[in-house]
Amino acid sequence: MNGEAYEQADNARKYFTACLLAYYQQLWLWSTHRSALADFNIEKPLWVFVGNTVSGEESDILEVVNFLADFLNSEAQIKSWLADLIADKAQILDAKGNNIFCGRFTPLMGFGGRVDELYADILLRVFNASARQRLKLVNIKSSKGELALRVGDAEPFGLINIGDDAGFFGMAEDVEAFDGERDDFGGALFGTLNNKDSRLNVLIGSRKFTEGWSSWRVSTMGLLNMGQGEGSQIIQLFGRGVRLKGKGFSLKRTLPQDRPKGVHLDKLEALNIFGVRASYMAAFKDYLREEGITPSDEVLELDFPTRANLPKGKLKTLALKDGYKDNQKLGFKRTHFPWLYEIPAQFQGKIKAPHVVLDLYPRVEALSSKDKGVAATTTEARNKGKLNQTLFPAFNWDRIYLALQDYKLQRSWSNLRLERQKLIDFCTGAQDWYTLFIPAAELNVTTFADIRKQEDILLRLLTDYTDRFYKALKTGYEGQFYDITHIDEEHGSMLKLYQFEIENSDDGLEYQAKLEVLKKLVAAGKIGEASKWNAPHMVAISFDRHLYYPLLALEDKDAVPLKLRPLAFDAPSEWEFVRDLEAFYNSSEGKDVIGPRSLYLLRNADREEKGLGFALAGNFYPDFLLWLVDDATGKQWLTFVDPKGLRNLDLTHPKLGLYKEVKTLETTLAGQAKAGEAPLVLNAFVLSPTKFADLLNVGDPTKKADLESRHVLFMEDGPSAYLKKLFSVLT
Repeated sequence: MNGEAYEQADNARKYFTACLLAYYQQLWLWSTHRSALADFNIEKPLWVFVGNTVSGEESDILEVVNFLADFLNSEAQIKSWLADLIADKAQILDAKGNNIFCGRFTPLMGFGGRVDELYADILLRVFNASARQRLKLVNIKSSKGELALRVGDAEPFGLINIGDDAGFFGMAEDVEAFDGERDDFGGALFGTLNNKDSRLNVLIGSRKFTEGWSSWRVSTMGLLNMGQGEGSQIIQLFGRGVRLKGKGFSLKRTLPQDRPKGVHLDKLEALNIFGVRASYMAAFKDYLREEGITPSDEVLELDFPTRANLPKGKLKTLALKDGYKDNQKLGFKRTHFPWLYEIPAQFQGKIKAPHVVLDLYPRVEALSSKDKGVAATTTEARNKGKLNQTLFPAFNWDRIYLALQDYKLQRSWSNLRLERQKLIDFCTGAQDWYTLFIPAAELNVTTFADIRKQEDILLRLLTDYTDRFYKALKTGYEGQFYDITHIDEEHGSMLKLYQFEIENSDDGLEYQAKLEVLKKLVAAGKIGEASKWNAPHMVAISFDRHLYYPLLALEDKDAVPLKLRPLAFDAPSEWEFVRDLEAFYNSSEGKDVIGPRSLYLLRNADREEKGLGFALAGNFYPDFLLWLVDDATGKQWLTFVDPKGLRNLDLTHPKLGLYKEVKTLETTLAGQAKAGEAPLVLNAFVLSPTKFADLLNVGDPTKKADLESRHVLFMEDGPSAYLKKLFSVLT
């Protein structure tokens, strides 16, 4: 909110009330749905205020404290604004006349008509107070720089962390809106903020938060009087709040289709930013545009549901066998106790060897008119370095060992064994397990600090390696145990929804209108008309043999005024395969080859919790599942197809051995089948868009036949040729 709007009427108080309600909503959702949120590692939300000035009449810190006091002192007015906010009635408008809080408080709609209960619950959850009393500012004498905030004699809910706490307390003693109190015996609070049982909900301070402080809790941030001069500090502040652990410590936010229903995970994973008289916001929006990100207030959102296209008969697929998952009786945690850095013999040559890539080059965008029309060089400009092993005796190995033990403990990998000496032996041995991009000068050692820098780099490399090592062994073990299951609408690869973010421009509106046409055709089940839809630089395939439609992607993401997630395809070779298959299926030649069997296709999700992968083929997730079904006998041929370039791939890569692995699996499944059950035949193919002559790791032209015998086919031969070869193996 800019200064002019801020000064008008009660806008400042309304804005603060909305900020408080946004934070309360996160706290309420977190408290209400804790069990459903456990897998997503959401920490208890924290509301942070950062001001530019501490003392004087224009003190930003004092302004925040006055706002909190006003929430307690002006009950009737605050309740009126709360009622309007949850009813989605406009309080403050943007420059275009839109309600800036439209749709922001949908999860709290249940409090409609119960504003007294809402206010009381805010007191309880945010202020730790069972009833409304006056705000107290408490000077903690034993802890320099800290003042506590509490309601009456309740437990402190807030902490002010500033340099001159005594000066600020002296200035605030004369303020009538709240009371002051000195505490000679209370302990420091700042260090408890990240405790699991912390009751502190509000942290107020100056720009010192940009200097080293870190927390997973920050979820709502208020910035007062932070101008363009603080740009770099603002980015650091945003970094405090943008960080989150994510599901499986992925450090990523959850995609819409992966969110559990009813818990509003998007609200909890969002960082709310409220700026007051903060002129940096316009500059920050310019920065986002430069990075190719359209600011949210300039975006139109479009949800695009797909339509399932499942056959009447049940299509067979594979799923991890029950009892072998995670911590189940026969799961990896209960049956295997590997030593870190030692790949067990049963997995050697089958799982993808863990390899860490760490890039420590700074990233700076630069533009030059001289670059126009000049082809990009393929020469690697970054220096590849290795840590200086002669420095290792000077490293604090206890620190490294304990840090890895702590990392292991955080992820509950109790079955992973780690020994200090084995750790040292691994690090002092071959260094082929990592690739380090770092300026050569950064590896020079002139001070003890340079030794510590290399120690820190080693710890980062080891942490990443530990993560990759454990996951590779776990998926390798689980990948041996499959059951036959069936595809239905709830299968992880059955994509249900695309989400578009469309620029609010003339071009964007044109694309939106065109997409709305396709959306109506899909909703009406008019696959024939949908298959004829097209738009520049977009891929839209409605193939009647695919198990849902449409398949959407962007041919050139920079040429369209929109963003799409998820993309149905990752590479041109994938949509070329689908188009080739569609044309082949509808041709007389294709009908002769396929015969009386039915054909079905499904784009395979590329993640463990969604799609079908093969850990013993280098943790490989084929792009497509292709079925042939003999409707008379029930026999099914399930083929895993991956159209991906092989130019730089080592031809000993485990994924090129999948065609053999699935045959072993086929035999195992046949032994588990019930008497009279129709067989399931498994095959796997890699389709190479890379021309055979361009392969870097082959050399001998006579090896093409050898590769084809290993189920590697070349798309350069033409759709008719490579698809005939594929189906001849199946039938």
